[in-house]
Amino acid sequence: MGKGGQQAVAVSQNSNVWKSPYNPKAKNAPELPTKGQIKAAIPAECFNRSYFWSLFYTARGLAMGAGFVYATSQVLSTDMPNALEDPAQLAGWVLGWSLYAFWMGTIMTGPWVIAHECGHGAFSDSQDFNDLVGFILHQALLVPYYAWQYTHAKHHRRTNHLEDGESHVPPTKEDNGLGENYERNTFYAAWHEAMGDGAFAAFQIWSHLFLGW
Repeated sequence: MGKGGQQAVAVSQNSNVWKSPYNPKAKNAPELPTKGQIKAAIPAECFNRSYFWSLFYTARGLAMGAGFVYATSQVLSTDMPNALEDPAQLAGWVLGWSLYAFWMGTIMTGPWVIAHECGHGAFSDSQDFNDLVGFILHQALLVPYYAWQYTHAKHHRRTNHLEDGESHVPPTKEDNGLGENYERNTFYAAWHEAMGDGAFAAFQIWSHLFLGW
């Protein structure tokens, strides 16, 4: 595998839990660049904030959403067809609104991300203006801006901290239903083992995207 690790995968004697062969504290581990070195390698113009372009992308995203709403209103009715009278029409109605939900969600991700950047101070040089735009966009998307800004900042300060993390906290083995020797103590853990890592990861992606976080 080269400098910093061997090809063999380290496995616990009492389980089949995968462990990375890379040890950042090993003497022969490759030296990773610091945050400062990575930032210094990025061209300076990438850090310039523009009122014009930020507002342009905001207006473009909102215009796309408004245009899609209008176009959909011309071809789809909000009245559900009678399934007994015309099953085919009902199927088309369900398909049409499902496609609308998918594409409208995709379009409105743009304004949401712009509001996210407002919370990070990347929209403009004025944080007051950032908060104004972020508040309007997030409130329109039913996201409480200032509460989100506070918890999101904490999330970035303590990312993946098992106790202080606000979100995206990695679960412990107890959370995953594993015992001291990694025995499967819950249905969830047994299901994971039966499906295998790859299939279970695919199921988690599906459940997150289709059923909800």
